[in-house]
Amino acid sequence: MIRQGFSVALALLAAPFAPFDFAAPSAQADPTPRTLVLPLRSTGVSDPTTLVSRDLLMGSLQDLGVDVARGDSTPAPLPMGPAACDDPACAAALARQHGAARVVYGSLSKLGDKIIARLSVLRVDEAAPYYRDQLTATSEEDLDRVMRRFAEGIAAGRPNSDRASIESVTQAETLTPARRTTRSGLGFRGGFLFPSGNSFGGVDRLTNLSAVFKYEMRDFQIESTTLLGFTWGKGNLDWTILDLSASRIFGSKDFSTYLGAGIGVHAVTVEQRRTVSIPPYSSFETGFRQSETAPAVDLIAGIMALRTYDFETILEVRYHYVFEKFNQVGGGGAQGVMVTFGTSR
Repeated sequence: MIRQGFSVALALLAAPFAPFDFAAPSAQADPTPRTLVLPLRSTGVSDPTTLVSRDLLMGSLQDLGVDVARGDSTPAPLPMGPAACDDPACAAALARQHGAARVVYGSLSKLGDKIIARLSVLRVDEAAPYYRDQLTATSEEDLDRVMRRFAEGIAAGRPNSDRASIESVTQAETLTPARRTTRSGLGFRGGFLFPSGNSFGGVDRLTNLSAVFKYEMRDFQIESTTLLGFTWGKGNLDWTILDLSASRIFGSKDFSTYLGAGIGVHAVTVEQRRTVSIPPYSSFETGFRQSETAPAVDLIAGIMALRTYDFETILEVRYHYVFEKFNQVGGGGAQGVMVTFGTSR
């Protein structure tokens, strides 16, 4: 009875594996479609370079597991050089002739010392390629990495221009770009702050001087002032302990405008002048002061000139607001419109 029960249990455990024959696995279809790589159409590039580039591409595709058809065994040779196929309809027709499910076609074009490589991949049952990409080789020797990058993208099924592996970083990507993408430097600005309402003790104008460190990108800039910002006049002082602002730049030519906002910590002293009377006939004027350290915000608009040079000139307008009422000297606060100009390297 025990032996019979053990046999039944063994049979139940073996049942899920009954369809599989581990000794002789069934043949499965290759999930990778056969790919025909056509000769590249060349403009200004020698035939040996074009042929080697195609061989490098096919070798890299094979390394990445792509089933590659060379198309060299047919009676009618594939068109090469300037006459090579670089058209979806033509590429699809050649792929059908060679029994391929998809086809790779493209071109190599010489431009000065650079070679521009462009590739497309088309499924034969579709009208438009599903993959397009373009890369630049700084020399013929750089084409091996360019073709490797193309192969990585084709194997992954997506353009690969911005997804290099350690084997496919091109020489062009190691060079400093001709366009200045970022810059940083110290600049100096001066101008005036015009208080609004009865702020800053009711004075009409304060003087401003500041040193500004700027980090500039193509479309954005970040500015910082640490300890070196002063706005003063008639007993009032607004000392910048730390300011940090970010602005969006509109335009990339010599004259560009920008809009932004900033936050900061300021040590502010506000003085209000008052006339004190001593009956019956005497009076004199004196100042009442209140000093506070408080947060501040700025709304910023400006224009920069000479942006393509190694220094810039700046004209800027800010609305400056300190979060403190200064009730001991009238409660007018500390805010106003600041207009400054200066240079930045």
